Amino acid sequence: MATDPHPTPGRATPGPGTPDGAADEALPADDLPDDDPLDLAQVAALIAAQQDRVRAATDLDGRLLYGSWGVAWLIGFLMMWLAALEDPPVEVPRLAAGLTFFALLVGAAAITTVHLSRRNAGIRGAAAIQGEMTGWAWILSFAGVGALSYALGRLDASPAIMGTVMPVLSSLLVGVLYMTGAAVWIDRSGFRLGVWISSVTIVAAIVGHPHMLLVMALAGGGGLLAGAFVEGVQRRRAEAARARDAIPSVGS
Repeated sequence: MATDPHPTPGRATPGPGTPDGAADEALPADDLPDDDPLDLAQVAALIAAQQDRVRAATDLDGRLLYGSWGVAWLIGFLMMWLAALEDPPVEVPRLAAGLTFFALLVGAAAITTVHLSRRNAGIRGAAAIQGEMTGWAWILSFAGVGALSYALGRLDASPAIMGTVMPVLSSLLVGVLYMTGAAVWIDRSGFRLGVWISSVTIVAAIVGHPHMLLVMALAGGGGLLAGAFVEGVQRRRAEAARARDAIPSVGS
């Protein structure tokens, strides 16, 4: 028997004295026919589960963002409004109101920063650079707000001026940072948050001091808390829908 001058890779070529069945025994395991056909339903279920894990690991939680800023605005601006009234229903010292509001804003910013950093953990390349730039934008912007507050204090600005300029500037800055950051990350929840903060701030600035603070507390803080509630309802419905869609796929 003549040998094949061009043997096929991965297959033994029978030579003189070689039984014909020996070639079949030399076949690699990968070339053997698959006894179990591919279960497309199980593969689809695995892909869906992996997508859910990735979505959960990188998704920005609007409930946390809306809720943290909503609490800060509702309590902080309400205390600032009470402190600015000549005859308030509840006496609140200006210093206590200012320090409380500052602490609430720092807390909301910290929650936002930690949440973003955890969602971006493990991300490299352009996304990592975007996250780092966004963090520095927040830090430097609020450092500028603090410097302006110090400068106005040195100029003996009246409480009415301080009570108008600082809340409006700080709130507009937060709104702009949220909108620009959301545009970079294509995050609709973050963009809606920035739009709402900026819109309420514009209306409050037109109302003027001191009742602008009440507008920002109720419309701003209350609206953000309502947004957190709506976000929670939408998430629960989406999770229930995904669970219903996954049941027939796994069972088939």
